[in-house]
Amino acid sequence: MMRSFFIVTVFLWLQSCGGKDKVPDGVLPKQEMREVMWDMIRASEFLQMYVFAKDSTIDKVAENQKWHDKIYQIHKTDKATFERSFAYYKAHPFLMKEMLDTLARKFIIPGAGRYPADSAFKRRDSMRLQHQSTARPVDSLLRKKLIKKTKSLKPA
Repeated sequence: MMRSFFIVTVFLWLQSCGGKDKVPDGVLPKQEMREVMWDMIRASEFLQMYVFAKDSTIDKVAENQKWHDKIYQIHKTDKATFERSFAYYKAHPFLMKEMLDTLARKFIIPGAGRYPADSAFKRRDSMRLQHQSTARPVDSLLRKKLIKKTKSLKPA
């Protein structure tokens, strides 16, 4: 009796752990949701940077809704499905984090953290390192690393 209870418990436990990547019916799959969200972000950026900045008389809510409707048409979905999907992913933080991390990687441009050598602006990191080096005593190995890093950031 105890053995059969143990077997059923293990089976149910394995069954519950198996379907983490599956989403219920009526919810957009991760890849499709990621693409819709990416297009929503791009449309919002375009509206803010180009449309609303040049013409302040435009109804922002109506224009935003018009662009969102275009995105729904492109991805063959509707507002209700998108909102239901967004609520599902919001209720499952691990899935949402994975999706948002993928979206964040799309924004990263190779070399975006580097400034050109003739830049008039100093890097925030080097300014922080210079401040830290003057604020407290630093051991000799760390000081050598700071000096080497500061020299590599100076314009040629």
